Amino acid sequence: MPSRGGGHLFDGYWQSLKPREVEEPIDVWVHRPIAYLLAKALYPTTVSPNAVTLMSIVLGLTALGCMMSGFAHHMPVAGLCIFLSAVFDCADGQLARMRKTSSALGRMLDGVADLVVTIAVVGGGAVVVLRAHFGVWWEFALCALAIAVTGVTGSFHTASYDHYKNLFLRMTHPRYQEGEDLQSALARHSAPRTKDSLWLRMAWRIYLFYLPSQMNYIRRFDPYTTCSWNQLPSYSPETAVIYAKHNERTMRQWRTWFGFGSLVFGVAIATATNLLGFYLVLRGLLLNLWYFGYMMPKQRAASREAFRELGINA
Repeated sequence: MPSRGGGHLFDGYWQSLKPREVEEPIDVWVHRPIAYLLAKALYPTTVSPNAVTLMSIVLGLTALGCMMSGFAHHMPVAGLCIFLSAVFDCADGQLARMRKTSSALGRMLDGVADLVVTIAVVGGGAVVVLRAHFGVWWEFALCALAIAVTGVTGSFHTASYDHYKNLFLRMTHPRYQEGEDLQSALARHSAPRTKDSLWLRMAWRIYLFYLPSQMNYIRRFDPYTTCSWNQLPSYSPETAVIYAKHNERTMRQWRTWFGFGSLVFGVAIATATNLLGFYLVLRGLLLNLWYFGYMMPKQRAASREAFRELGINA
């Protein structure tokens, strides 16, 4: 979408986004406008997108610290930190795209940041809720069970969105090669390079744990898709039309309800308003009904028909 007039503060905003077919609405209308202003301010500086990613992690861990603390208004402050973490998470990619410096390393660090922040804020939220029900054993047990279900299935949601987003981009957009499969990541990890910093070594460990876990889950969830990008055909308008025909509808659902942005925004609001228990239970019940009852069978059917028509044996 073109910019909205010369000299406007948000000139270039739409060009800083990924294709709208995969962008989460909560990011497009809430997180990314603020992130764009941050990226625009950082553009002429020497601050790197990776430094912005690191700041997202710091804010997520700060939110966890606030949740565990007891100072006045600690929960609204924690909610604000979670929200700002999501803004910085958006800003790193926007800054990289504005500078045309997007890289596999940057995308890897961004994914690792998402995972660390999710564990921090969902784990912190779980502790807050369990503390509130510590006195009655059956309430505590029920809350612990509900939180465990919500936490585990929440990882399924975001891993699924991440996979189908990357696959959709590779199949339908010639310029976007988001994400990488396990084989590519291992090859990149074993390639000669200068000595990694401590935080980069930690990021690699997390990333090489996450990718096989995601791949194994997706293969069980959808045997018709592929987790190996070398099985995909080269981009062509014809293959793009075929894949989009079968997957556009499910992609709208993935990006609207199951991404990192919607998860973190909900946790931020629930934290700031002290409604974490309600949010975790609501997400665990309603979103899982939608995910297991509709999205799983619908996506399997979409993958099966798309790859059958493309002649790909995944």
